[in-house]
Amino acid sequence: MLQTAPPDLSYVCPDVRFREIGCIPIIGMKCAAKLMETPWMSRDVSALDELAALLTPQRIAARHGTRLVTLEHKERWRNLRAQQRLGDYLAGLDTTEFYLRQSDASFVDIAHRLPVSPRSRKPAYFDNIWIGPPGTVQTFHQDNHNDYVTNHNYFIQLFGWKYIAVCHPRDTFALTDGATVRGHHCDASPTDPNVWQRVPSLRHAIVGPCDLLHIPPSYWHYVQSLSVSISVSRWWFDNHLAEIIYSVGQGRWERPAIVVADTRTFLADLEEFGGASALKRVLLQLSPIARFAIIMAFSEFYGKGVFDYV
Repeated sequence: MLQTAPPDLSYVCPDVRFREIGCIPIIGMKCAAKLMETPWMSRDVSALDELAALLTPQRIAARHGTRLVTLEHKERWRNLRAQQRLGDYLAGLDTTEFYLRQSDASFVDIAHRLPVSPRSRKPAYFDNIWIGPPGTVQTFHQDNHNDYVTNHNYFIQLFGWKYIAVCHPRDTFALTDGATVRGHHCDASPTDPNVWQRVPSLRHAIVGPCDLLHIPPSYWHYVQSLSVSISVSRWWFDNHLAEIIYSVGQGRWERPAIVVADTRTFLADLEEFGGASALKRVLLQLSPIARFAIIMAFSEFYGKGVFDYV
């Protein structure tokens, strides 16, 4: 499981035309605040060097090897699951067919080491760790599977190499045309010439240790492991209503000690969210119990005045 030299694009697809797809631009983090609506990569986040040294398979196994984890098959739509001790899973990582997908990263205690949003609002962060063997594929998908509760994603590669392709949500029809679609997932492949010829916003990159990739809200993205791989994703929301809805749904909502906002702030956040009709559409997709939990969380944050609007 040694780190290897970076594979090139021919490793992903031998067709020479594949290299003509535009590459995701590389920027310095000082420019990030101006580019939060576009995908980009950065390789100057110094804190990630130390984090990569801490989160190797051997060190994770030594500290957390007895932890029981739920695994999925490395081919996303195979719909197979397994459970295993994390240490045993990591020992067979070169040959396993299973993937530790989107596991809450709080157990490795790295939140204080991860880069933060350049925006003025201080959001809550949702950090997940992804560990898998070569050949692990996350087909094209949009995070959160909701048109209004959409997040930024700092995708941080710490061990091994991955190929990632992204495209703008305006190209959803072109991307999904002829593909099997399940909600906000589709099985289109960036290595298919029909895809790269009809999706003008398609961009791609190979990410390696200490690379950070920003994936904007609602962008489609495809991820393929080219080696044994460990990654961390940091999600956050620009809108506070979206943040609360997601927090409640993930069981991560923490009631504030005091009401920290007011009805006027709620109405401003509601307008930014898309208005009362957008919130109603989101809530109606949920069970009555989930709707009640979200409305109560709104009241805990903004005060009881929100009951007049939801």
